[in-house]
Amino acid sequence: MDIGLSMHKEDIFEKALRLKGYGCYGENVPESDYKKFEQVTKVDKNLIVKPTVITCLKDYVEFIGTLKYSYENPVFYRGQGNANYTIVPTSLRINPANEHRIIESFERRFSNEMNACENDMARLMLLQHFGVSTRALDISESPLAALYFACSPMKKFNRDYEKDFKHWGEVAIFQDPDKDKEKKPEEVKPIHSTTVSILAGTAFMEPEFSLWKLSMEWKKDNNYMRDEKYIPLGDIIRRSVIVRVPQNNQRIKNQQGAFIIINANEVKSIAWKEDSADELTRLILENGKISFHDLLQEPKWKKHFENGNTWEFEFRKIKPFSGENKFPEFDTDPFNLRRLFYKDDSGIQQVVLIPPEKKKDIIKELAKFNITEDFVYPDMDNVANEINERINKVD
Repeated sequence: MDIGLSMHKEDIFEKALRLKGYGCYGENVPESDYKKFEQVTKVDKNLIVKPTVITCLKDYVEFIGTLKYSYENPVFYRGQGNANYTIVPTSLRINPANEHRIIESFERRFSNEMNACENDMARLMLLQHFGVSTRALDISESPLAALYFACSPMKKFNRDYEKDFKHWGEVAIFQDPDKDKEKKPEEVKPIHSTTVSILAGTAFMEPEFSLWKLSMEWKKDNNYMRDEKYIPLGDIIRRSVIVRVPQNNQRIKNQQGAFIIINANEVKSIAWKEDSADELTRLILENGKISFHDLLQEPKWKKHFENGNTWEFEFRKIKPFSGENKFPEFDTDPFNLRRLFYKDDSGIQQVVLIPPEKKKDIIKELAKFNITEDFVYPDMDNVANEINERINKVD
C-alpha cells in the first residue's frame, strides 16, 4: 500500500515514513532489529535517506568523523526527542494564522524589548529565546549539543518528561548544498542578509499580505529605501536558509546556536483579482529568482498590474504538509528544506537515530563532558533547579 495515497488519516509514524524516509516501530524494539532502521530508502526522486543507529557516545563520535565539512562549508545539527516528528517550525505546525496572533500578543506586552531589536530576525531570536513559537528552527554547530537535545526531554519545559524516553531520538544534519568551495556559500546567511530580512519580515505579516506591506518591513530592517520591485519572489513563495546569528548570549554560545528560517506562501491575487494567481505561483516556484520588476517586463503579466504598484500583488500563508494545498511541493517539502540536508558523495541524506532505551545512558556519557541541561540552558533558574536536584540526589 502506498502510504502517501491511502485514504485513512496518517498517523505520525506514517507521515514521517512518507516525508522523511524512515519512521519508528515504537518502544522496546529488540537490538537485533536495529538494522531495520538503517535501510537506504528512496523517498522520491529528490531524496534518498540512510539512517544510522547509534547506541553510545562512541558510535556517535565515529559517525561524526565520517562527515565532510570545513570552516567555509560547516555542518549544522538539529536534535529532536521524537524521530516521528516532521521538521516544522512550531508557529506553522497547525495554523499559519496563529503566527501573527502570537507575535502581536507578545509585542503588545513587551513593546520596549521588541522595539529595541535592530531588525526582524533579532526580534524572532528574542521570541525564540523566551520559548515563543516562531518560524525559526533551532540548529547547532555542536554535534554534542544536538545529541543532548535528541536524548533529553528537557525538564525545563516538560514536567512529565519521563514519557519522552519512550521515543526514538533523531539528529538531523544540514549543510549548504553548494559544494563549490571557490564560491561563497549562498544558503548560510548572516543576520543582515536581504533574504533573511524578507523571510523574517513575513513572520510579522497577517495571514494575507501584500508585497508592498512586506517591503515596508524590509526597508525598515535595512534603514534605507531599497526598491521592493527587485525582491526575489521565490524568497516569499518557498525558501529556507541557515542563519548564523551573533553569539550575544550565553545560551547561544554554549549551544553554538544558529537557525533555519523558512517561508511558504502562495500568490493570492493580482490587482485584487484571483485570476492567474495559481499560474503565477507555479511560475515563481519554478523560477525563484524572478522579481516583480521582471514580471513588469513581460506583456503577459504586466497587463495584470494596472499601475505597476506592489500593493496590488498579494500573498497568502499556506499550511505546510496539508493535502488541501494546491501545489504538491507544499505537501511534501513546503519550505524547500530538503536541499539543506547533509548528503554524502552519493547524494544520500545522512541522519542519526537513537533507540529509546539508550537515551539515559548517552545523557550520562555526555555529562562527563559537561553537556548537561544547565549547560545548554544556562539561565539562573534552570541552573538553580539542576543544582538542587543533583545535591538532593547525593544526600
